[in-house]
Amino acid sequence: MRYAKSVRLAVLTTLALVTSTGCDSLPYVIHLAQGQLGTQGETEPIDKVLDSGRLTEDEQTKLELVVKAREYARDTIGLSVGTDYTTFYDSGGDPVAFNLSAARQDALIAHTWTFPIVGEVPYLAFFDENYMIRIEDELKTGGLDTMTYELDAYSTLGLFENPVRSTMLRRGTLSLVDTVIHELLHNTVWRANSTVFNESLATFVGRRGAVDFLRAEFGDESGWPELAETYYADKDIVNAFLLDLYDQLATHYAQPISAAERVAGREAVFQAARERFASDIQPTLNYPDSFGFYAELPTNNAWMLANYRYNLDLDLMADVHAATGEQWSATLDVFRQAAAASGNPFEFLRSWLFDHANK
Repeated sequence: MRYAKSVRLAVLTTLALVTSTGCDSLPYVIHLAQGQLGTQGETEPIDKVLDSGRLTEDEQTKLELVVKAREYARDTIGLSVGTDYTTFYDSGGDPVAFNLSAARQDALIAHTWTFPIVGEVPYLAFFDENYMIRIEDELKTGGLDTMTYELDAYSTLGLFENPVRSTMLRRGTLSLVDTVIHELLHNTVWRANSTVFNESLATFVGRRGAVDFLRAEFGDESGWPELAETYYADKDIVNAFLLDLYDQLATHYAQPISAAERVAGREAVFQAARERFASDIQPTLNYPDSFGFYAELPTNNAWMLANYRYNLDLDLMADVHAATGEQWSATLDVFRQAAAASGNPFEFLRSWLFDHANK
């Protein structure tokens, strides 16, 4: 297939880079390449799948929605879509991949891995669940918190073609559109060694783009834009709560006590947060049942860091978008400048806003 040839070239390039650096992560990269090749070798053009009649009515509707969301991301937002989401991969109901992250138990410090091209990253993706479990067990034995979850979508930064995975069609309408735009943002703006900026930026663009798309596609009278706005308003409240908990934990871990005492004392911080969420936060939400998990959130620094890296300074990014008159081309240009800046990209955005306000 035409797709397989381009993927093989990309894989060979990646493996050559890893080998040339003497990286001891070669077995993992080979595993990743083999898994990606296996996926790419079984993709079909979306048009063919839509015409096949083998999808359920819900799957058909959602796959058509992905096509429209991709076109909107390209034509209206201005994202680099390449050939992403033009093909379909049927996983037969199985997870397409898994994600693993880890962190110290006595500090909000992620365990990281370093690779060519993408730089330092705080998580790994796996196609083989047993392989992931072996690595997770090693990390746990080393005294780290770990977090794992199934993946139904991910970005390869344009290195591979990203198909629509069949498991993505289990998502609701809002989540599906948000996910498509989120992943396509990674093709458009990326800063090596800056996962928090990359993921938080994708969260902002995915969310804002999803609201805009639903308004353009279905109209205000459909109720979709209002639902999206109120749901994301809930997420903002929850994220503010979690960022406050992050700060409380950072204060706890900064105490001049032993590592063992920091670990032993953190449960009280988490438990107080659980109780506060149930009594003070959850009752204020528009969709309280959708966020019940947070009343039982785990005592786990890897989990805390995962939330942090996807939700930092979203208001700052919204302010930039507002300052450009919500013109996506201008907004993306500012985000690209932030990604290319020599210093902290979040500080670049703050400086840009200050300069813009004082022109």
